[in-house]
Amino acid sequence: MSAAGTPGRRPRLAYYAHHHGTGHLRHAQNIASLDVVDLLVTSTGERDPALLPGPAGYVALEPDVGAGGEPLPQEPVRGFHYLPTGPLIRKRFARLAAAWDAFGAEAVLVDVSVEVAVFARLAGYPVIFRRMPGRRVDDAHRLAYDAASRLVAYYPSDLEDPEHLSAHGARSTYLGMLAPAPLRGPAGRAGGRRLVVVQTSLGGSLGLGGIARAAAATPGWDWMVAGNVESPVGVAAPPNLRLLGVVPDPARLMGSADVVVTSAGHNAIAAAAFARRPAVVIPEDRPFGEQAAFAERLRGLDGVVVARDWDAVPDWGSTLGAAAAGVPDGLAQALLVDRAEFRAGFERMVGRVVGGCPGPQ
Repeated sequence: MSAAGTPGRRPRLAYYAHHHGTGHLRHAQNIASLDVVDLLVTSTGERDPALLPGPAGYVALEPDVGAGGEPLPQEPVRGFHYLPTGPLIRKRFARLAAAWDAFGAEAVLVDVSVEVAVFARLAGYPVIFRRMPGRRVDDAHRLAYDAASRLVAYYPSDLEDPEHLSAHGARSTYLGMLAPAPLRGPAGRAGGRRLVVVQTSLGGSLGLGGIARAAAATPGWDWMVAGNVESPVGVAAPPNLRLLGVVPDPARLMGSADVVVTSAGHNAIAAAAFARRPAVVIPEDRPFGEQAAFAERLRGLDGVVVARDWDAVPDWGSTLGAAAAGVPDGLAQALLVDRAEFRAGFERMVGRVVGGCPGPQ
């Protein structure tokens, strides 16, 4: 029997993926890869086949920002984050409604937008709203949580904020982080020097200054940085630091490290967990304290050291040593779930929502 309760028929789920960064589309692809629902993804701009390969449907939406990516002018409205008016916004929501209707959506998973969640609910769809870390107790988030039939989080419940869990735990599904396909094997390296691998965000770049100071303070370690790095004039990399830029297979590089240094963004943490190496977690500044809050929930895990920022580490040698002395798979044990478990939890959640039983499971 399918999740919708009808033999041989799969639920039809629409997935709204916010255009900021790549993480929302990557989550949509994770859902598509489970092959338990008929999926339609909507997001701003044309489809990126590297982020969303495979058979899932896709509808491109008009942007809700200016030509340069700047927010459109708006009069603030209590209870919403972003509510501009005008023809562009009307076309965007008209296309969204038409796409859902033509697809025959039975529920909408919103990742993430308060405004789209409310629009979907007003249009008559059950809404699954993605819960993200951070202190999201503003009026807009409260509205989205109340409008949703169910909340879904891509991390385990024991890493949830206790206050949020108390208020919304009965209406939430915590799927954990989906473990990627098996790693092909760690990359080898010559010599016996210890290696630190720093991964930076695809959606931004990290300043060279903090990394250079950390590497200079630990001459007995080799440092490699995978991803974008901002290099201000006058800041030089010490001899034990290599800037690799964007690498095609960062998982292999991270798997060869003695310690991984990472932000606390979802995909960054998932990559570090999959590398099964000790980690130093340094959250980046994000709205609602998203990364700082999640990093604090990771504090105390074996093999994980959490620092407030790059310059808040008083002794990088001791910090790396403390991380390396822990179990290498502390993050993996706390976060990752296998595909069968993730799929079963997702299928059960969608079945309840589409079947009209969105209560506790």
